[in-house]
Amino acid sequence: MLKTLFHNKFFAIISICLLGSLIYSNTFSCSFHLDDNRCIARNPNIQDIANLGAIFDFWPTRFIAFFSIALNYHLNQVHLFGWHLFNLIVHLATAVLAWWFIRLTFSTPAMRGKAIAVYAVPCALFSGLIFVAHPIQTQSVTYIIQRITSLSALFYLASLCLYSKSRLLTDSSQNRKTTTWCYVASVFLSVIAMFTKESTITLPFMIVMYEVFFFDKKDVSYRSVVPFLLCLAVIPLTMFFTHSVDFLEMRRVQEGGSLLSSSTYFLTQLRVVFTYLRLLFFPVGQNLDYDYSPSKTLLGDFPALLSFLSLLLILFFALKAFRRHKLIAFSIFFFFLALAPESSVIPIKDVIFEHRLYLAMVGYILFIVSSTYSLFGKKYSKLIAVFLSLLVCVYSIMSYARNVVWKDEFSLWDDVVKKSPRKARAYLCRGNAYVSKGKIDKAIVDYTTAIAIHSQYAQAYSSRGFAYHIQGNFREAVLDYDQAIKIKPDFAQAYNDRGAIYQSLGDLDRSISDYSAAIDSNPYYYEAYNNRGVIYQTRNSLEQAIVNYSKAIEINPHYGTAYRNRATAYFLYGEYDKCFRDIAKSESLGIKFDPEALKIMRGVFERNDSAGGG
Repeated sequence: MLKTLFHNKFFAIISICLLGSLIYSNTFSCSFHLDDNRCIARNPNIQDIANLGAIFDFWPTRFIAFFSIALNYHLNQVHLFGWHLFNLIVHLATAVLAWWFIRLTFSTPAMRGKAIAVYAVPCALFSGLIFVAHPIQTQSVTYIIQRITSLSALFYLASLCLYSKSRLLTDSSQNRKTTTWCYVASVFLSVIAMFTKESTITLPFMIVMYEVFFFDKKDVSYRSVVPFLLCLAVIPLTMFFTHSVDFLEMRRVQEGGSLLSSSTYFLTQLRVVFTYLRLLFFPVGQNLDYDYSPSKTLLGDFPALLSFLSLLLILFFALKAFRRHKLIAFSIFFFFLALAPESSVIPIKDVIFEHRLYLAMVGYILFIVSSTYSLFGKKYSKLIAVFLSLLVCVYSIMSYARNVVWKDEFSLWDDVVKKSPRKARAYLCRGNAYVSKGKIDKAIVDYTTAIAIHSQYAQAYSSRGFAYHIQGNFREAVLDYDQAIKIKPDFAQAYNDRGAIYQSLGDLDRSISDYSAAIDSNPYYYEAYNNRGVIYQTRNSLEQAIVNYSKAIEINPHYGTAYRNRATAYFLYGEYDKCFRDIAKSESLGIKFDPEALKIMRGVFERNDSAGGG
């Protein structure tokens, strides 16, 4: 009975989905974090699902990912439940695909006669369960914007699965039409994956590797991989023609105040990969923002040298295992190939993030199940099932507990501060969380600590300036904004916030100058246009005020404050019809007019209307 249940495909799918749903049942109210605000909550490009051009322009090589975000925004705005539900569905679907991919792999010519093939069903089932349960996956699921990672992995695995299915159908001379459809869908999904996240550029190489590993040499279909190899041009051509990446600047980035060259990044990644391996096998001490010092030389940095030699040993082992233990060898190469775009020579601002392991997890789970059953399957298959079941339970409990940390900004960044006490960004973000809680004094302490760690941290000066502004300490606020702008002369937010202080002090010339500087630094800064409009309106320059409000609305059609302010300007200008249209629009966006002011405005309108009619 139990054996029959294990072999039932629906049982496997339901088990994976049910387990994942239980693990992530405590995430539906987890708040936005870090890049969620810039990419979702405050991103005008995704607020109109019909404006495909704006969605594409925001991040051309991630158009599909941001279209999904625009769809989510269209359905849910910033209500958290719908966002987390979407992320969970993507994660469950990806876990099911991981299960299917491993089942398909056991059906390939290279695996059919292998002793381990008798364990295909439990290997696939436990792979899917570990994939959905592993605590490292929490960052890709609970951190909303990292749906980019999980969604790209979904398309990546779907393409791999359909390619494998098409090759298996070809190998067995089955329905030609179904074979063609699977193959075409696989190519199509590879393109979709590449417009979801740039790291999917490894997919064509993965398919070539899959051919070499699992199909007979005499039957290797080189022509079948050509369309995938042509897809390699998709990402670089998109970057080139949209000017979304400066290829010269890709050779080095700035991290923690220091420039990282390609060589420094590569040497650092040698150590990072070992941290990733440790997190996969022993997922304790998880952290959103690791404090990772760069490695600048190989011979002079013992941890980097040791990592390099160890990785060479692992790759040598994988090559030696190619003939007798193909699954084990493939799992190792899968892991390294999936990591390659973000852990090689192309510098990325943050050298380590747990979500980068999401797709590479397939290599890990395949290694765990294949090595365990290969070594001990003959004698201890039942014990292996018990062991893997316990492992899934432990991972599930750890994931559920880790999700508690993601509850809100304070719980998350307080955890980071404890684990990375020398990381300036951790104090900055916890300071922001204190501000949102109204604990301004504690926020200032955290911002000051961030500045002490990183003296050229413009964002920390700007945030402390904002905290001083809230306290009414305008002098200290201006000094901090001045320092932020000195460090970063194109810091639009600092100009805007300093302009607000000058506006509060009645220094309208300086205020309008700062708002204009903010707009020059960021032409899409709709709040700065609105703020400059307020100054023009204060000076009774109503036409200029309306132009600025209109520009803010053009950039962000959902910016209710600009509609309200433009309504007032239209009223003062005598454009009553436009005024009340804007009032209706602002109120539909949740920005309410003062009832008494609205009553007076309607009275003036009615008197003027009566006078005109007489």
